[in-house]
Amino acid sequence: MLATRSCFNFIWIVIIFFSLTPCGLHAQTEKKTDPGVYYQDFEEFITVIKEIQNKYVDEVDLRTLLKSGYKGMLSSLDPYSQYIDSKHLEELMIETGGVFEGLGIEVVVKDGVLTVLTPIVDSPAFRAGVFIGDKIIKIDGKSTKNVTIREAVEILRGEPHTKVTLTVLHEGEREPVDITIERAKIQIKSTRGTRIVNKESKIGYIAVTGFQDNTITDLDASIEELEKQGMESLILDLRFNPGGLLNIAVDMADKFIKKGIIVSTKGRHKSQEHEYKAHRSGTYKNFPLIILVNSGSASASEIVAGAIKDHNRGLLLGTKTYGKGSVQSLIPIGNKNTALKLTTAKYYTPSGTLIDKIGIEPDIKVDLTKKEVRELHKFLIMANAADIRTKDRKEPFEEIEDSDDEGKFVDVQLSRAIDVMKGIRLYAKTTGTD
Repeated sequence: MLATRSCFNFIWIVIIFFSLTPCGLHAQTEKKTDPGVYYQDFEEFITVIKEIQNKYVDEVDLRTLLKSGYKGMLSSLDPYSQYIDSKHLEELMIETGGVFEGLGIEVVVKDGVLTVLTPIVDSPAFRAGVFIGDKIIKIDGKSTKNVTIREAVEILRGEPHTKVTLTVLHEGEREPVDITIERAKIQIKSTRGTRIVNKESKIGYIAVTGFQDNTITDLDASIEELEKQGMESLILDLRFNPGGLLNIAVDMADKFIKKGIIVSTKGRHKSQEHEYKAHRSGTYKNFPLIILVNSGSASASEIVAGAIKDHNRGLLLGTKTYGKGSVQSLIPIGNKNTALKLTTAKYYTPSGTLIDKIGIEPDIKVDLTKKEVRELHKFLIMANAADIRTKDRKEPFEEIEDSDDEGKFVDVQLSRAIDVMKGIRLYAKTTGTD
């Protein structure tokens, strides 16, 4: 996910830009291996290319062959390292602004299978019934076996109003299903559902759907709106939030934490070691805070959740997060407007915990059945539509928190968070610590 900017002067989640100076390059390649070994390997590589060019049944363009080689090398390292040509680099940079065309799903290659990390709330894929953890077996009837993330994204992208059929295997099911989705121009709204969810206890609610350039501005506006309504505590919803910009994640955590480390990164070399710290200036009031998380909370979401948990600034409620804790550096290559997105470090929570491939456990675990997750999907679609309608009318949208109506949907995790927050507020008042 990236958008055009001069000199790549930004930081994307798990993307830290740096330049490889001659000194830096020397530091990375300095080993005690016999130089002759390198030359032998390169000679073999060149021989393979020549043999393909000279003897393959069809003529192969050298540039195409080399690009395929780069892609293969990087895909063998991990699911996130990629070779990015000029076309995809521009698309990647555009996406940091929160606008792109496609289906609205984040995908990873997990255990060799193209897997949905999370569908973006109210995206075409979300509305069509694509769920967290779905395995995409085919795209338009073609197998996804051995497909790379970049190749998959290229196929899934397309002009608005065109359609694509995904053959997916839902978690816990034996038979795959075909889901046809119409592509659309997707503009990710940083926040949604801002409202008071309990008037008596004055509990506010904000869902953050991504970490883009405008997220902090939107969050500030939402907090200000809730404070005008008398908010005394907050539930921050990071479920189904796959991440975004690293600097925005740091800035968001900084809004709740006055001092100390928010996140740190460590790699093979000192150039990849960074500590991001909180500042007292601009910090929100010290109201009680609960963050909702699930397996669709990844990357930037985990940075915020990890910092809040380690600093005891609030409670995490829900299910374990995804576990995306590696750092990819965007490295420009030559003068062809191409780049490598290369894993160069991993990030750690303030306590020094590595969450990559592990995830963050919530303080209060509230599991959902597969049926409840799907009902939550449907509810969020309707709630998001209602939120848009009420904003158009400039009227507050307020969820009915408790209802005995048969068949009425209840967001179990949100309801539990409201109950916990009521208990926190009651304890604070009875002990005089409010």
